[in-house]
Amino acid sequence: MIKEKYIERIKETTINVTQTKIDSIRQKDIEKTGLRIYKDGYIGYVGTLGKYDEAELEKRAIDGLNNKIPYEYKPEGNFKKEEDFTSEIINKDKLVDEFDELLSIIRKEQPEFYFSNKLYLIDAEFNLQNDNGLDLRYRDRCIILGLIFKEKTSINIMDGFITFEGRHYNRDLVIEDINKTCNAYKNKVELPKEGKLPVIFASDESLPFIKLIQALNGNNFGTESSLLSDKMGKKIFNENFTLYQTNNPNDLIVPFFDKEGVINENYRYALIENGVIKSPYTDKKTAHKYNLPLTGCAGGEYDSMPSLGTPRLKVKESEKTIKELLGGQMGVFVIVTSGGDFTPEGNFGAPVQLAYLFDGEKFIGRLPELNISSNVFEMFGDSFVGVSKDTVNPLSNNRYLVMNMKVSKI
Repeated sequence: MIKEKYIERIKETTINVTQTKIDSIRQKDIEKTGLRIYKDGYIGYVGTLGKYDEAELEKRAIDGLNNKIPYEYKPEGNFKKEEDFTSEIINKDKLVDEFDELLSIIRKEQPEFYFSNKLYLIDAEFNLQNDNGLDLRYRDRCIILGLIFKEKTSINIMDGFITFEGRHYNRDLVIEDINKTCNAYKNKVELPKEGKLPVIFASDESLPFIKLIQALNGNNFGTESSLLSDKMGKKIFNENFTLYQTNNPNDLIVPFFDKEGVINENYRYALIENGVIKSPYTDKKTAHKYNLPLTGCAGGEYDSMPSLGTPRLKVKESEKTIKELLGGQMGVFVIVTSGGDFTPEGNFGAPVQLAYLFDGEKFIGRLPELNISSNVFEMFGDSFVGVSKDTVNPLSNNRYLVMNMKVSKI
């Protein structure tokens, strides 16, 4: 019998904002513990919040073995590793005063707008350990700013947003980013032309990757219901397109291990490398069932059995800045898009409610509402331009993702 414990602790300070003023402050400190028992090819599991009786929790997990839930895969073991990315971002005692001052400046510099939503300061700890010699620990601290803006004269619920997530904070840089965005919003401009144009997303935007997430799902791949099922080892996409499943804290603020304790070299696994399909994403069950590589993509709640999760993705950045990737062209930087999707064949279309004309250095102005369209094999094939080496915001790790797409006014 092997006993395994998963512990997740989140300490969070949330500042709620309404009409560019602090509305309320909330603090929480939640610890979640999951206990798994592996024995004779079965798993029993249970979870609890906060303090608990160890013996009682273990008894409940052992009783869970009676449900005969199969788990025939060897738990990880004989490995210890700790990663600690915590650093002093801002003194918690000064957080409210700092954000109050930030909002005061915004009210003066952008009087035509209301700002709302939230700021978070988060401390996170994740630990996975078992009596097979496994002990993995990850600690991190981050600040998340998510401000929705709305023109005071607008009939919309919201007109746009400014957001970043990172391990650093600088008031001047935040104000600079807000002013850049809002000033461009006030300047209405037209499309340079209709037809194919460079379309730019922040690299953490999930919309362009919806079809790849479906197609690279290990279950879809293994049952041959994926667009890519018969393309393993084949070069399908652009030579410069490499897509990682990442648990690298240098890429994103994430634990370096999955829910089964699997750790990849450099905390990444290339699902697509230089345009070649290398592997779908898998957990132990999926990899074993379909004879696929194990990529370490087990997810699940703290109180559940590990199962195939949704990967965190990163496209390998180029050696070029966004200015160099655009090569003198004007690009369409997508900010707000809702209602877009892919067809089963991979055709893509989306309405864009807010986009800026972008020259690689600054937002020129706000474009009219648009339609963008392409195909997944074009988006990451011949139409793929690249991911910039420079970041969208100096306070986060987001980069510019560029691909040529058909653009037209609605």
